[in-house]
Amino acid sequence: AGKSSQTIGTISFTPATLAAGGTTAASAIATSKLAVSFSSTTATICTVSGNTVTGVAAGTCTVAANQAGDANYNAAPQVTQNITAGKSSQTIGTISFTPATLAVGGTTAASAIATSKLAVSFSSTTPTICTVSGNTVTGVAAGPCTVTANQAGDANYNAATQVTQNITIGKGSQTIGTISFTPATLAVGGTTTASAIATSKLAVSFSSITATICTVSGNTVTGVAA
Repeated sequence: AGKSSQTIGTISFTPATLAAGGTTAASAIATSKLAVSFSSTTATICTVSGNTVTGVAAGTCTVAANQAGDANYNAAPQVTQNITAGKSSQTIGTISFTPATLAVGGTTAASAIATSKLAVSFSSTTPTICTVSGNTVTGVAAGPCTVTANQAGDANYNAATQVTQNITIGKGSQTIGTISFTPATLAVGGTTTASAIATSKLAVSFSSITATICTVSGNTVTGVAA
């Protein structure tokens, strides 16, 4: 008595859809009832381990089913089945700032991670309060700064839903440089002009704390007594 022939039925997938980075289970039945083995003929699109099909990239994935036979059955003709590996979804995590505080004129670095591991881009929706260049957030004015994170996707991933995060821009610190006088000397009844520059570039005001010796009006210092 010779070996019997066998055939393999259509390959099915559970679930019926596959995305890059996702998995589905392949199944097929041989008329011999012997176990069927699966493999991928498109390894750049999908891989197969056991009966688990994993999407590698978007495209057409071809899975092959084989049954090598045994003492009673000849090998079955190979059966193939295509499944389209679609783009995967991705999300962006919470935006964080380093340092966590920001003042007018200062900077902080924004960071966020997409589940796709693709690079995230940042922008400001409040440019009068803060600006963004790359991932550097610069405080422009005191108030609530809103930073957005986006990831546009690629051949394997769909665009991620935009994520936003607020950071409050505090007032900046400033200092005043040394006061200078023009002319550099002052006599009783005479005047000199005081000048000094603030790091904020805001106008500096002057006053006298020795009113019996000198008075100040605007930036004009008048000598009262020696």
